[in-house]
Order: sequence, then structure tokens, then C-alpha cells
Amino acid sequence: MSAPVWRSGTVLAILPCALALAAPTAAVPTGDLVAVPLASTAVPPAPAPPVVGGCADGDFRWTAVHGGIDMTPKPMTFTSVGSLRDCVGWPGITGGTFTGVHEAWSDCMRPADGPITVEIVWSSGAVSTVSGSWPVTMAQPSVGELEIVAGLGAGGRVRITAGYEMMTPEMIMGCLGPGVRTGVGWVRAAMLE
Repeated sequence: MSAPVWRSGTVLAILPCALALAAPTAAVPTGDLVAVPLASTAVPPAPAPPVVGGCADGDFRWTAVHGGIDMTPKPMTFTSVGSLRDCVGWPGITGGTFTGVHEAWSDCMRPADGPITVEIVWSSGAVSTVSGSWPVTMAQPSVGELEIVAGLGAGGRVRITAGYEMMTPEMIMGCLGPGVRTGVGWVRAAMLE
């Protein structure tokens, strides 16, 4: 049994008859189911979790521990060091520094995909450790949520947005030659409720 087709491009939904009776538009019965044109009945996306604090600016440098990223996929370890600035939402914290370790399957077309652990030392002296899956792709910036696993904010989550410098002449030549061993980028963070 086929549902009627509206040639005007109207989006269709198949609903049980009881639900179709409440629809504000005309329903066309097709056996046990009806086709109902959907007007403005789209469900809005769920709201983002509230942000309780964050850092609006920061930068970092990543370094491959052994070798460099080239055209051959392989497991690699990367370290990162950086700073966070313009932080708000926590008493006494205006910034911080961080170090991280990223274990990833990597090549120049898929720069890094794997778990990362980052330790942040805040300007107040407090420490937080964040961890989780961190995929870096050619599409920038990279955005993801990590768990706060220890220290200040433990049990919470943080949304990280990081822009990795890519497609520079040095990186392209490194990919085609001995490999890319280090790079820089910018970072922003928002602690989620």
C-alpha cells in the first residue's frame, strides 16, 4: 500500500490514524496509516547545555614524540603545551597553562584520532585533568567534549574548540617528505553544567 504523493514538495510524515486526527492540516487515509503534510511542526533542536565558565583565548604547540606525520597511517604519540587566557566563571581564575598527551592513529589526510589527556594548571594554583576521545580532521576547527576526570570541576564536561594550523607550505612539504613533527594552533574552552 503506498501513501499519496504531494507534488508541491511538501514534507510527509506517516502517523497512526489517532494522531492524525489532531493534525491541523488535512489527512489522507491510506489504510491503517495516514499521510499528513507537515507545516511548521518541526521540533526545535535540544538546547545546548548551559556554560558555567570558559576561556575565550589560548594557544598551543603540539609535537610528535617519535617521527612525524606523513602519508603512511600509523599509531603516534603527541604532546602538547599551551596556555588559556581570558577565563571567566571561577573565582580567582583568569587563565592557565596545560600539557597533554594524545595517542592517535595518524597520517596527513587524517591528522589524529584517538584518546587525549590534558592537565591544566589554573592561575589560582588549582589543577584539572580532562580526558576523552579527540579527533583532529582536515576540517577545522576541531570541536569536542572531554570529561573532567580529576581536580577542579571533576565530574563535569568541557567543550574544547581548537584550530590547528594546516596547509602551510612547511606542512605540505613535511607530509610529502620526512613528516610533520610539530605545529601550532589556537584553543577556546567552555565548561558545561
